[in-house]
Amino acid sequence: MALIAKGGKHFTPAPEGLWPAVCVDVVDLGMVTTTWGEKHKCRIVWELSEKMADGRRFIASKQYTLSLHEKAALHKDLKSWRGRPFTPEELEAFDVELVIGAPCQLLITQEEKDGMVYGNVTTIMRADPKNRLTPSGSYVRKVNRKDIQSSTEESGDDGFDGATNDDIPF
Repeated sequence: MALIAKGGKHFTPAPEGLWPAVCVDVVDLGMVTTTWGEKHKCRIVWELSEKMADGRRFIASKQYTLSLHEKAALHKDLKSWRGRPFTPEELEAFDVELVIGAPCQLLITQEEKDGMVYGNVTTIMRADPKNRLTPSGSYVRKVNRKDIQSSTEESGDDGFDGATNDDIPF
């Protein structure tokens, strides 16, 4: 059986601007080797209100060290998103997956790197009460993709029709 490698798919970055968004996934990346040693990382994934040419919503994500230290990016972004500081009890142990389904506003800026343009989440804010986004239902959480793949392998259907977020360079 042949093992065929193909060229990369075209990727459309999230557009610049301030967008209503909703969290659709929190992915545990496990221990990741960084310049500063091994760090436990996670990725938070959002759907934006803005849609691509094919009608699907743009996806944006940001990777974090899993830390609620006051200087940690995750702590700062969650505090801004919630619009309030953490309680001492929450700082002891906060389940990051609680943000799944939570609306917000994302400021996206684009950056070119190595000939590719990326849409970066630079600021997360509380959702505008007049424009709260809910999940579209088309995004499949990373933890559920293996289950879908296993059940669809029996039927011969890949279950995705090309609409995965694995195409996004993180």
